[in-house]
Amino acid sequence: YCNPAFEEMSGYTRNEIIGHNCRFLQGKDRRQEQRQIIADAISNGESCNVEIRNYTKDGRLFWNELYISPVKDNAGQITNFIGIQNDVTTRKKSQLELELTQQETEKKVVERTKMLSESQEYLRSIVETIRESLIVMDKDYKVLSANNHFLNTFKVSLNETKGKLLYDLGNGQWDIPELRTMMEEILPTNNPVLDYEVEHDFPHIGTKLMLLNAHRIELEGSYKDWILLAIEDITERRAIQQRKDDFLSIASHELKTPLTTVVGYMQMMDRMMPENASDKFKGIVEKTAKYVQRLNQLLNELLDVSRIQTGNIELHREAFDFDKMVADTIEGIRTASPKRKIELIGMVG
Repeated sequence: YCNPAFEEMSGYTRNEIIGHNCRFLQGKDRRQEQRQIIADAISNGESCNVEIRNYTKDGRLFWNELYISPVKDNAGQITNFIGIQNDVTTRKKSQLELELTQQETEKKVVERTKMLSESQEYLRSIVETIRESLIVMDKDYKVLSANNHFLNTFKVSLNETKGKLLYDLGNGQWDIPELRTMMEEILPTNNPVLDYEVEHDFPHIGTKLMLLNAHRIELEGSYKDWILLAIEDITERRAIQQRKDDFLSIASHELKTPLTTVVGYMQMMDRMMPENASDKFKGIVEKTAKYVQRLNQLLNELLDVSRIQTGNIELHREAFDFDKMVADTIEGIRTASPKRKIELIGMVG
């Protein structure tokens, strides 16, 4: 028996159906687990409920929600099975689309998680390879990470640093007024802050002169408002620079004193030159005076270097005779190598 609804759903007529096993509805799609469930239920005289792929007479796929239940006589013997079928193709299609969407979403989540993990690992590798102390903080100045250079320079451990407020690091050692000014007043309106100099006396490591660079990440995303703080310890470099400046200043003055005396003697020799002195002698005195003057100029320039580095240099504009400089250079080389056959050709003017 079949009702008209089954004929309409399957496309088969009653005469084509009666007397045939319903397996013809699966067509060639026979490898379905539901077929075995149906066979076991009929064999055991039990009810079952499955969703199985069926095909209409013209080969169109539809999902069949099949309920099978045995029919028994008064003696409890199975005489027939009744099957109730519902076309659930629309529902199944929506379900499959939902499952596909869920799978794609889960795949994207896995990919994004992997990308995030790789990005974080990449950032960590950058942080660790930077040759300066680097701290990463959130917008509330809580430390998210610190590289090994920072930990080694300031003699702290990661447990003492990560998760702590910047100003609480080292039992409050980093609560530095100049640092607060930079982070809370300058950085919000001048991003990034570069080469901000801070000097502070740390109880266990002494006075440190630090050059700070700070940058707040303003792009939208998971890193928005994170703050990168790079700390360069320039204490030793500044001390070396100061010693060099002191050396230049002392050396210049120490050399200047005897040279001034030599210049005075040369001026006396020029004024007291005998009238009958030979031209060769006069030339030697003149060249000597010239080279002493050049040495005096070099010392002045050395002093200028010291003044430049301390910011005390004063610039004075004056004409410079380039042709004379070239001529004097050539003459100096000739005088220094009188016994060698060196031909120097200079063109001036």
